Amino acid sequence: MAKKRDLVVNDLARYEKSSERLVLEDYSSCEVPAGCGGGILRWIDPQEALPLTLRLWTAGKAEVFFDGAPVRSSRIQARPGAHVLAVAIRAADDAPARLALSLRYSDEANTRAPLEPRRDRSIGRTLDVRSGAGAAIVGTTRDPGGDAWKLPGFDERGWRALAPAQGGAGWHFNDLMSRGARAVGLPDAQGDLWARCSFDVDLGGAP
Repeated sequence: MAKKRDLVVNDLARYEKSSERLVLEDYSSCEVPAGCGGGILRWIDPQEALPLTLRLWTAGKAEVFFDGAPVRSSRIQARPGAHVLAVAIRAADDAPARLALSLRYSDEANTRAPLEPRRDRSIGRTLDVRSGAGAAIVGTTRDPGGDAWKLPGFDERGWRALAPAQGGAGWHFNDLMSRGARAVGLPDAQGDLWARCSFDVDLGGAP
């Protein structure tokens, strides 16, 4: 009869809670009343994709796309290469459409940002894309139609760079400001806005 340690069922690193290749993320929460809470453990492969955390605020109803696919979660898996976060904002009553965003991944030692998972080790990866802080964001008030504008490689000629604009209020907006993002929009533009935020992911060599 095989010994217990010889059996392999959904095995990872021989039952150890560590891996030389993978990184363990720990999501936890504590709610009121006392005693209610929970945690989720997730393994990620830093050589496959980076799990980016998206924070987004818009003045107006927005549809969000990552490389053409609708965004349904604040967690985005970004593989190596060029990427585009596309946002279509329907402004209310022809008010100026604005946005603020942060796309981030960092596992630097001793870094514990609010609402971010804890990780069991650093792999030396950082990506920080923030509106109003160097992010490449362009926009137009003319409906581009189709899906090409949501994808990398789209011809952005005729689109204009978004510039700092008047911000909003509330916890969500203030959270983005605390992350170093700023509200941006098209100067002197009213109505709907279509915007593209382009960035690259370089995973480099093995850590």
